[in-house]
Amino acid sequence: MTSSMGTINLEFFDRLDDLIKSQSEDVKSIEQVAIELGTPIVSIGVLDSGETTTKIFGTAQAYSNSEPTETHKTFDKDTLFQACSISKPITALAVIKLCQEGTLDLDTSISHYLSTEQLSWISTPKTLPLVSKITLRLLLSHTAGLSCHGFPGYAKAPLPTQEQILRGDSPANNEPVTLSLFPGQTFSYSGGGFQVVQLILETKLQKPFHEILQDLVLGPLGMKRSTYAFIPSTEKNYAPAHLTGGFKADPEFHLMPESAAAGLWTTPEDLLKVVLAVQRSLESSDILEAEWAKKMLTEVEDNGMALGWMTKKATPVFGHGGDNYPGYVCYVSGFTGVEDFGMKDGNGKNKTVMMGPKYCGVAVMTSSALGEPIRWRIVHAVAYLKGWPVLYTEPVLPFMDRKASVDERAREWCGIWGKGKWNLAVDGERLSLKCGSFSAVPLVPAAISPFVYEEGKSVDLVADGLEMMVRLGWKDGKRIVDLWQDNGVETLEMA
Repeated sequence: MTSSMGTINLEFFDRLDDLIKSQSEDVKSIEQVAIELGTPIVSIGVLDSGETTTKIFGTAQAYSNSEPTETHKTFDKDTLFQACSISKPITALAVIKLCQEGTLDLDTSISHYLSTEQLSWISTPKTLPLVSKITLRLLLSHTAGLSCHGFPGYAKAPLPTQEQILRGDSPANNEPVTLSLFPGQTFSYSGGGFQVVQLILETKLQKPFHEILQDLVLGPLGMKRSTYAFIPSTEKNYAPAHLTGGFKADPEFHLMPESAAAGLWTTPEDLLKVVLAVQRSLESSDILEAEWAKKMLTEVEDNGMALGWMTKKATPVFGHGGDNYPGYVCYVSGFTGVEDFGMKDGNGKNKTVMMGPKYCGVAVMTSSALGEPIRWRIVHAVAYLKGWPVLYTEPVLPFMDRKASVDERAREWCGIWGKGKWNLAVDGERLSLKCGSFSAVPLVPAAISPFVYEEGKSVDLVADGLEMMVRLGWKDGKRIVDLWQDNGVETLEMA
């Protein structure tokens, strides 16, 4: 369900706008801040209690810094973006639906669906016996052992055939899709595996992939601004890709014949229709029966990956991100709202636990190769402003909330940490962090939902001017300081 921008939602997006603009202590527009963070166009969808509201901001930039900025093209909630690897979970949804209908089977060998000739496109005489035993379950969970992480796409024709893509033959510009690991052994992300899924669907149903997905998912869910086909030249309402916040790519997007892996064009509003349909399916039945929806979102082998979707047993969130060359970065996620899948009680029976707010989620789509920082900051900010749990659990940095006051509890962590290297101290009215002999950096409250320890909620602070967050928390009953930087976490103990 999509609502108009009501008063409550206007207030929410006003708060989000203020938060983003406050990242600069100078007076700047939200567009200027986004460009400085690397992205000229950002489209956001927020799903709250089953209703979706949207906001888009930005301006397409010039092809070079010497040309004037393009200002005549406007964008709205229907503006198309490449969904990048979010194409994969939507593809997985179609596969699960076909399995539910009995057309496909998750655990049947792919040799049942593909000819010996087709299998030879991804195998050698030595690996054929192993490749033949790969299943759709392994392909959807990235545990098939196949190579080829992703695809760069094509600036123009000629475009490769399925066989050329899988073999890595010209004009394909990707590495060959081959077996590099034992099937089922371990997680190894493979866009190439989803190319095999595309081949299976087209071979089994004898239709182009974009028609299959239109019939199975996009049409039934009313995703009117979504397609796996190449957008026609008459389609003008799309966000052009950018290499940076101020430099538009030429051409403005690449063609993606690798449809299942990365070929979807869509909007945040349409992506959240998928999230809502999956959430409703988990509760009763919607696009899937509840049993099949739970199968789709059950983590495989504790590797953070279910069937097409990324999720973990201990968290209430399912989602997927992605990036396409030359310049799209995006993410979508939602709360399961029903149960923590795979958890057992003391007797080994399935345990149902209400998890996360019901029918809630977020989608963020950007038009830049440098869209990652603002993508994660917005995802964190939405959960923070809504009072939800985190929607992404990896150590990616949030915005600062300059209007918030530092939690008084933070003073309890003041002192020397990490073998004397780090000094957390009160600096007048503010808290600051010092490393070695370098100058202290002020700490500002972070716009991220706190982690809940047994001892209480974390205190989260951003080092103003640096790409670093400080999380004040506990471990084994003792206070610790977690430093989030460079996509990792370093835990400090009191010196």
